[in-house]
Amino acid sequence: MIGATKDPTLILLFGSIGILLFGSIGYGIYTTVGPSSYKLRDTIKEHARMHELGIAHGHNHQEHNESEHIH
Repeated sequence: MIGATKDPTLILLFGSIGILLFGSIGYGIYTTVGPSSYKLRDTIKEHARMHELGIAHGHNHQEHNESEHIH
C-alpha cells in the first residue's frame, strides 16, 4: 500500500472551502425563500415592463436612428 500522509493542511484547506461553499449556497437559499423574500424585486421583469412602456434606457422623445440602438 502506498503510504498516506498525515498532514492536516490539505484537509483543513478543503474543509474551509467546503464550509464557505455550502454556507454561501445556504445563505442564497435562505435569502430566496426566507422571511424577507417578499422584499425581493424581479428586476428583469421590471426592465421588460419599462421597455413595453418605452421608458427604458432613458430614451427621450427626440428623433434617433433605431438601427444604431443597441440593447
